[in-house]
Amino acid sequence: MIPPLNFAIDNPTRAELRRRKILDCASKLFVDHGFHATGVAQISALSGVAVGQIYRDFASKEDIVVAIVQDDCAEFMAHDVLKEAIDRGDRVAVRDWLHQFVSPKPERDDDGGRLFAEIIAESSRNERIAGIFSGILADSHTMMLEALEMLSEGKGSPKEKEDLADMIPTLSLGLMHHHLMRPDLDVDTLAASFARIIDRELDALRAGAAGSEPAIESR
Repeated sequence: MIPPLNFAIDNPTRAELRRRKILDCASKLFVDHGFHATGVAQISALSGVAVGQIYRDFASKEDIVVAIVQDDCAEFMAHDVLKEAIDRGDRVAVRDWLHQFVSPKPERDDDGGRLFAEIIAESSRNERIAGIFSGILADSHTMMLEALEMLSEGKGSPKEKEDLADMIPTLSLGLMHHHLMRPDLDVDTLAASFARIIDRELDALRAGAAGSEPAIESR
């Protein structure tokens, strides 16, 4: 069992700080060299934590990868923000979350995007990573459907909402990967276009027909 990454920010234990340092250094090496080309000895050299201690904190290098995947995917998906908005019944915040989900993440630098791309690639090779990633995507899909149900006011067919719930993360992940290949890409303009697409699809669900102009949510 991998201990949770989150700890009390005001009073982390030495063990928690050490684990965080190991994961931060491992993340940097994984971005630079990939999961498979990075060894525990390299993580030890960069972090200053002895190899033996690393293996006491994490049973294997795969456990380090798993912990990073869980941490990074949770940050990227930001489920807690969406859940809070849904629980409050805040339609404006829910729509804003959908817009932000297909937008560049200012808090994630280029290394953050490269790490997430590495995670996606690893999920195609490693069944354990694939299982974790699939579970996170399934949770995201379920919450996306809840958001769409709220914003569509219960209108539209289940198939239309399923398709839109699949389209939104496809736009988000596609933009991230495209930006990695084209750093000069005007991602803000593309993200704004994606947001308008989402608005049109939502309004079409409510209207029962395509082509309606997006309505402005009001509090």
